Formats: sequence, C-alpha cells, structure tokens
Amino acid sequence: MDNAERLGTQNIGKLLFKLSMPSILGMLAITIYNLTDTIFVGRGVGTLGIAGVSVSLPFLMTVTNFGLAIGIGGASIISRALGAKNMAKATEVLNNLFKLVLVLNIVLILLAYIFIEPLLVLFGANSEILPYAKEYSSYALIGSFFMNIINLNANIIRAEGNAKFVMFVQTFAAVLNLIIDPIFIFELNMGIKGAAIATSLSQALGAIMSIWYFYRAKARVLSMKGLSFLAPLNKVYVKETFAIGASSFARHIANSLMNIVLFNLLIQYSGSTAVAAFGVIFRLLMFTFMPLFGINQGFMPIAGYNYGAGSLKRVLTSIRVANLTATLVSILSFVVMVVFAKQLMSIFSTDQELIDIGTHAIRIVVIAFPVIGFQIIGSGLYQALGKARGAIVLALARQVLFLIPFVILFPLAWDITGIWAAFPAADFFAAGLTLVMVLIQIRNLKREKAALQL
Repeated sequence: MDNAERLGTQNIGKLLFKLSMPSILGMLAITIYNLTDTIFVGRGVGTLGIAGVSVSLPFLMTVTNFGLAIGIGGASIISRALGAKNMAKATEVLNNLFKLVLVLNIVLILLAYIFIEPLLVLFGANSEILPYAKEYSSYALIGSFFMNIINLNANIIRAEGNAKFVMFVQTFAAVLNLIIDPIFIFELNMGIKGAAIATSLSQALGAIMSIWYFYRAKARVLSMKGLSFLAPLNKVYVKETFAIGASSFARHIANSLMNIVLFNLLIQYSGSTAVAAFGVIFRLLMFTFMPLFGINQGFMPIAGYNYGAGSLKRVLTSIRVANLTATLVSILSFVVMVVFAKQLMSIFSTDQELIDIGTHAIRIVVIAFPVIGFQIIGSGLYQALGKARGAIVLALARQVLFLIPFVILFPLAWDITGIWAAFPAADFFAAGLTLVMVLIQIRNLKREKAALQL
C-alpha cells in the first residue's frame, strides 16, 4: 500500500509535484500525438488535410470520452476506498470498470463506423474537407478503441498514486507515434491515412502496456488477476461511476457540441482555411490545457484519498496549493501564446492566409487564460469528493451556458472576430461561477472539519 498511503502522509506541495509532473508529461505526450499528425499532415497533405484532421478530432474525442469519464468516475471511488483501507471494494470496482469499458467500446466503435459520414458533416466537414476527414477517421477509430482502455487504466493507476507509470505509457506511445508517423505518411506514401494508422498502432501498444500493469507490475496496488468476464456488473458501482464521471463526460460532450457550432460558423463566416486555423490553435491550446489537466489529475487522488480518510485539513491544503500552481501555469501559457503566436502558427503550415488568421485569433482567444487553471481545479475538486451534481454544473458552465451562446451571438456584431472573442468572455463568466461554488465547498469542508474535532 506504499503508493496509496503516501497520499495521506507526505507534504502536500511535494506530493502534488510528484503526482502532477508525471501526469503533466504524460498529458503533453498525448498532445504530441495530435501535434505530430497535424504538422506532418500540414506539410505532406496541405491545408485541407489539416482541416480534415481538425474536424475528425472532436468526433474521435467524443468516442474516447467514454473511457475517460468511466476512468475519472471509477478512480474517485477507488481513491476514497483506498483512503478508507477498503481494498476489497477498490479491487471489485477495478474489475467492474474494465468489463464496462470493453462493452461500451464495442458498441461505440460500431455505431461510429455506421454513421461516420453524417457525423463528420455534423461536426463541420463541408464538401472540400469531408474526403480527408472520412479517410483519417476511418483508420483512427481503431485507435479510439485502445485509447478508451488507456484513459480508463491511466486514471485508476493514478488513483493508486503511481503517476510515473502512466507517464511512461503515454510517453512511449507518443515517441513511437513521432517515429512512425513520417514513415507512414511520406516513406510509404500513405498521406493522411498513414497518420491515422500510425496513431492507432501507437495507442494499441500503449493500451497493452496499461493492461500489463494490473497483471505483472510489482508496484501495483490493485490487480486484475481475479477478473471474471462472466460475473455480472455491480449496479451500485456502475451507477456511482457514471454519476461522478458524468461531469467529465458532459464537459467533453459540451466541447464536441461547441465544435459542431464553431466549425459550421467558421465555414459560414470565413471558409475551410479558418477551420484549419482553429484546428492548429486547438492543438496549441492543448499545450496549456494538458499541463493544467495534469495538475488536476495529481490533485484529485490527494483530495479524494484524504477526504475518504477524514483528513480534511489536508484536503483544504491541497485545494490551495493546486489552485496556486495551476494559476501560475495559466499565466505563463498566456504570455507564451501572445508573444510567440505567429511563430507557433508557422510551425504547422506555410499557408500565409492560415498563419494570419491563426495569429490574430489566438491572441484574442487566450485573453482570459489566467483564470483557466482555477476553473479546472474547481471542477476536479467536486469530482474528487464525489459531488456529482456540482461537478456537472462546473463542467457544463463554460461550454454550454456561456461559450456556445456567445459564439452564436458575438459574430452577428463583430463578424469572425466575434467568434474568437466569445472564448475569453465565456472563460471570465465561468470563472466567476467556479469561484462561488468552490468557496461554498470550502466552507462545507471547514464545517465538517470543525465537527470532527468536537
């Protein structure tokens, strides 16, 4: 239990660093998947190739969000079970989660293949972009099956306190993709199809490694050795998993919905080049969001474990340290994006129109970045404590309550600039709501802490 027990004993600052750094590096490795695809496709296929990958990404992420939501929901249950020293419950939850994600995987991938063309059109693929998006997605969907397994296992392994192994898996898959991507695209002359195949192959090997952990790794706390596919799923654990994971799933579905609205508006107000430009911007923004998600993934096991153990003082300390760290990262990212916007856009393409649109857009989109870190930690707090309703509210606030309406309304007054301005406006409003809800939760934790001391 060494990995798990340190969540309740080590200094919060050092512990957050130890858990977050592997998570940050691992999440950045995932970002490299998408960046390498986009860079190589941009250089080897062109602007329409980038647009095709850009439209495909939210479609594919909708599929892989199921594994992520199950992993986050299940990891919250496991963290609290480990904090309460209930190994039997933690192991049973693990076995339920793995069977659940396999069943969902099969259903989701089949449905995605059946409706692939109308779904891509829904996500914004016009007649120019659709052939590229369909070719890429057809092969990348294979990797989505394995990505769901990685998303599930990664969250559970972090819940054990072993973020380093997750980093190793994600980094291995990213480096492999970086090596074989240009081989498939250029040497084998497979173009955009080669990019998708290379990514799927990398994800498959990463999934195999994450499964191996629960059978063979000496550092593991939980094990899949007693897994029985014939045993029925525990309805109580499945329900709680979906309830907690629903906030993460809702956030990503809201993001997909936002992309549907956004890409269609970009086609209307500008054209395919604007879609490609936003695709590049989205990948650049992932370099900001992924470190923040990494900090959040380091924070959540600490908060969940100590909440389960009744160590509320450590929970409150972890909230403060995580928010400070995330805010500093957000501010640094803001500065980098504003100062080096043009140079960053130029990495992906030589198309001057794409570079100009992207440079203008990114400097507007990131205006509210200093408050992004606080939003992510706030939502993570509710998930870690098992507060499903609050987590869903915070997950939906930015995208559904603010961003989608602003994206629709702002361009009526300011044309395409209004689309970019909708992002910082939504971030400021969502940050205000997050602040109110986090302060309420902190007040409740302080009351619980005082009651335990009586």
